[in-house]
Amino acid sequence: MPTSGVADIRAWLESRIGAGVRLGLSTCAEMLDRLGNPQSDFPSIHVAGTNGKGSLCAHLSALGSMNGEQIGLFTSPHLVTVEERARIDGRPVSTEEFDACLEEVRVAGRMEPEILPTYFETTFLASMLVFSRNKVDRAVIETGLGGRLDSTRLVEADICAITTISMDHSEVLGDTLPKIATEKAGIHRPGVPLLCLDHEDEEVRAAIEGIAGEDVGWVPRVSEDAQEVARNMASVIGSRIGWDDMETNVMWPGRSLDRIHWSGADLILSAAHNSESLSHDLGRLESESHVMVVGMTQKEDLSESIEPLLQSDGRIQTIVTEVHGGRNPSVPAEALSEHLSRNLGEAPLLVPDAIQAIDAASEIAREKDCVVYVTGSVYLVGQAMEEMVSRGKSNLWEYLETHPPREQTEV
Repeated sequence: MPTSGVADIRAWLESRIGAGVRLGLSTCAEMLDRLGNPQSDFPSIHVAGTNGKGSLCAHLSALGSMNGEQIGLFTSPHLVTVEERARIDGRPVSTEEFDACLEEVRVAGRMEPEILPTYFETTFLASMLVFSRNKVDRAVIETGLGGRLDSTRLVEADICAITTISMDHSEVLGDTLPKIATEKAGIHRPGVPLLCLDHEDEEVRAAIEGIAGEDVGWVPRVSEDAQEVARNMASVIGSRIGWDDMETNVMWPGRSLDRIHWSGADLILSAAHNSESLSHDLGRLESESHVMVVGMTQKEDLSESIEPLLQSDGRIQTIVTEVHGGRNPSVPAEALSEHLSRNLGEAPLLVPDAIQAIDAASEIAREKDCVVYVTGSVYLVGQAMEEMVSRGKSNLWEYLETHPPREQTEV
């Protein structure tokens, strides 16, 4: 057995990536019991959905902080560092605090009978310990995959929400929208409100109402802009809790399409990785001239996922790269290029190293007086952010804040 100290805890955590994905509640339920059920120390808002759930969680955290509450925010995956998964008042917790909680998880797993949690389960368990230790007033919890059998289903939620429902992870969640909706609606608890973003598909609505019945409330889609939709949903949910409605200041890197400077060019980072999110983010670009850098992890529906990229107006050049991080390997640059070139009428430029690809795109953008658009994977965005912070010698934790902390927002 490894030593019980925390020196090797990150190596142990990384080893859990090989455990893959495990849908089911029994493992985490037993682990939470061994840890003293820290998730019972605070109420939670539980959020599921295909796209937009992370943005909704960020806006809920911001709104709760502005109302004077200390909010724990659990989201996944992380962009740069695993501590992003456990934020308090919008900022990732310290490495030391997260490592200490990881060690508690490892020790609990060694009890008889031994349990080996997955990477996601491990980070979820550690985050619950973090929130309990910090005595948060409330947590905002993003599901990892689906809802019904996701580990996060074990939190004690007094309100739940579902954002968009679209085709993603169909090999696990089902091959139709109603099947996917049923899995996501599984976060519902009897008697607990389930607020859902309105959906035009009657079968999807029927599937959700079949699970949650009169607990369902439908929230209108007020805009085509995902951040405006998230802000409105947060307001509706907050009103159910008793929060005052306030304008939130949310920084959600890779999701809000903020522009950053990179080697003299403007860079737009988009963590969009499926057809719905790519269509949305490209729509926000409108026809602005851009050099596109794209990399993706492997998925069953690759051709469907990249379809919006073929319709991108304003593209001057496409550069295909590779992605590192996460449980799924990168689509090889040559394979992704082949998928794109069949319909683009031109062969994309292949630069397998992501940072070199962005540097090459920046050089073209300076010459053509346009922007660089980086998209296709949250891990690609993370690589870009990490490099940008390194080059600028910036404070990573400040850059990863999702909103101003509570002491700066209380009135």
